[in-house]
Amino acid sequence: MMTLFQMAERFEKLLDRLPGPIRTPVEREWQPLKELFLSRRAPRLVLLGEGAEAFAAQLLPQHAPDAPDAEWAVDARTAWCLARRRGAVHFVAVTREDQTFRAARAAIANARPDAYVLVPGEEGLDFSRLRELRQFDRERYKDPGPIVAVAAGPGPEALASALFEDASLSGAVAAVLPADDREAVLAAVARALPAEARLEFARTTGEKGVQREIARTVTRSAAAVCTAIGAQPIPLADLPVLTSVQALMVAGIIYASGREWSLATGRDFLAAVGVNVGAAFLFREGARAAVKFFPGWGNAVSGAVAGAGTYAVGLAATGYFVDGLPVAEVRKRFRLSRRRLKSLPDKEGERGV
Repeated sequence: MMTLFQMAERFEKLLDRLPGPIRTPVEREWQPLKELFLSRRAPRLVLLGEGAEAFAAQLLPQHAPDAPDAEWAVDARTAWCLARRRGAVHFVAVTREDQTFRAARAAIANARPDAYVLVPGEEGLDFSRLRELRQFDRERYKDPGPIVAVAAGPGPEALASALFEDASLSGAVAAVLPADDREAVLAAVARALPAEARLEFARTTGEKGVQREIARTVTRSAAAVCTAIGAQPIPLADLPVLTSVQALMVAGIIYASGREWSLATGRDFLAAVGVNVGAAFLFREGARAAVKFFPGWGNAVSGAVAGAGTYAVGLAATGYFVDGLPVAEVRKRFRLSRRRLKSLPDKEGERGV
């Protein structure tokens, strides 16, 4: 079975076959997807405060449908813990015990943290260990990751006020949120992560809001790639490139949702919503035919239709795999998107998609 990584590599090889002037704009749009897929890795989080261990447990929700696959492990060599639920998240939890602080320093010495999650409890707002670890991080890697603060004990307002009054921390605070809003907290952590760490975070946590945000990113980037490809004057040569990026987009959304990707899964989904393997060809060549009747629009219409068609497929895949919508509803939404596509050469083509 072809993996997500192998699919992304295959797409890169297809790009190498494009002429230089065409390849350059496509590669620019491909970069966000490249970071998500080819540079994909587990995120590394430093969790601090009395609520750190409770937050760590949120990384592997017990209500997840595949909870039996969840496991914890500690790498004795690096001191990073590993939360695995089909995906992976590395973390180290720092509480009042000195050994947890030493473990955090050892973990940071072995690999740079992506973000810090502060979850203070009822004991008060002591940021000393956060400051020390970030200073150690700065000395080793120069630029410590952002801070997401979670108000488990004190309210968000009190926690935010204390953090912003601390000159050494205020500039690094990405968000301050209440602990009972799990979706918002995990979404904030996901946004604080570098692109290459977000896909595994979405897959591991099982949080729909995070998965939906990743799916939107994948869809927008794939649509931008297809727009760039579709605008080029290569009527048939781009067909394998368009179909490859659309297949990669669907595979990425399936992976982020926590399901196992397979060609059969993608094929069954496309068939269920009424998309056939020639969709990319239809999006592209149908637009080329329309251009003949609208002189002066040139390849822009073709690019817009290729991008909008890809976007419609991405929205359908998100609805089906992430939101769990029934096939009938997903098919209905996709058909509405297709009808919108047909109106592009009317006026919408001037605005893009």
